[in-house]
Amino acid sequence: MRMFIACGSYLLQLMVWVAVLRLWVTSRSRIKRERRSFGSAVYSDHFELRHFLTQGVVLGLGLSVVNLAVGFSLPLLWIVIYEILATLTLVILPTTVLPLTLIVVSSLATYFGGAYITDWPSLAPTGLIWGNGAASQVPAQNYLWLAAFFFLFLGHWLSHYGGRFTAPRIYAKQRGKRIAGYPWREFLVLPMVTLVPGDWFASHWAFWPLLTIHGHSFAILVVPLLVGLRFTVFRQIPRVVYQKLAKWMIRLAVIAMGFFGWTTARPQDFSVLLILLLVGYAIVLWRAKRYDEHQQFWYSQVDDGVRVLAIRPQTPAVKLDLVAGDIILECNHQPIDSETSFYEALLINPTYCHLKVRNMAGELKVTETAIYAGAPHEIGIVLFRDQEA
Repeated sequence: MRMFIACGSYLLQLMVWVAVLRLWVTSRSRIKRERRSFGSAVYSDHFELRHFLTQGVVLGLGLSVVNLAVGFSLPLLWIVIYEILATLTLVILPTTVLPLTLIVVSSLATYFGGAYITDWPSLAPTGLIWGNGAASQVPAQNYLWLAAFFFLFLGHWLSHYGGRFTAPRIYAKQRGKRIAGYPWREFLVLPMVTLVPGDWFASHWAFWPLLTIHGHSFAILVVPLLVGLRFTVFRQIPRVVYQKLAKWMIRLAVIAMGFFGWTTARPQDFSVLLILLLVGYAIVLWRAKRYDEHQQFWYSQVDDGVRVLAIRPQTPAVKLDLVAGDIILECNHQPIDSETSFYEALLINPTYCHLKVRNMAGELKVTETAIYAGAPHEIGIVLFRDQEA
């Protein structure tokens, strides 16, 4: 029962509800933009919120089990700084999140600035400990532990979900033609169980769970941990890009665990190692972006045919073996060069669709499937809309 009460306190934290609101606004904006750009949304459900509620809870549960097993703890000061900065970031920066930066900044502020930050107010009369630097009961290497699991879970998430929900966005013209990009704007908030030095919670609320380790009292808290990424793919297959990024995140997680082991012997090195991880993370994202910029391919309009930008789920197009980037050259044996000509060709055969397609590698293929009678616009292929003259 006590653990349920501690878990329930998670829902009382402002950062959690700000994150939910931010993600709902992001999802709603995406749906409205897709309806404006393509006539209807590619993904009409709020899949961002679904992932937030499912993947966030599952990964948070896994991390919490590990944390309790190893006795992972964080200073109260770190939690306060982190949640304040994260909440401000979610409000002030509506198009991005900085999860690793928040971990690094909060950790350095706690370790080096804690002596100045915690001069006032004093928590000594309450029995609660701010906890800062080497004088606290929290080892400095715990911050590297946190960074390692950030990379691990981000890699897992990218590997399983990166590129699966490829919602295109129309950007400025390239050489007189519109182009599409595939932005990733999702983030998760993991409910992470951690130990906090001090017995203030238990002394004021007898029902609050408390652990005693080596004679020291620790309260059990559930705190939110941000995991996310901001990235846009313009010239490659999104799924391939995120699979590569996932592998790099796993490598960074291994490096972070190596740093964690190093700091058990030399805890004074933790700040340098933490900054190195942040720099390494930035370099990985920079290289991925730069590599994408140097590819020859664009998701752009074409003169001979129409470019496939996405396939709506649960529509006849799912059976057509089409992927984003394919170019439809013919529909029902009629050459096409615009969205209008495509739908006009569909009406030639109201219940069947026969397509001649050229893929991103330049290879030709033929594909066909049954469609909804008299409803060509419900086939589920997302194209560039015709521009008004």
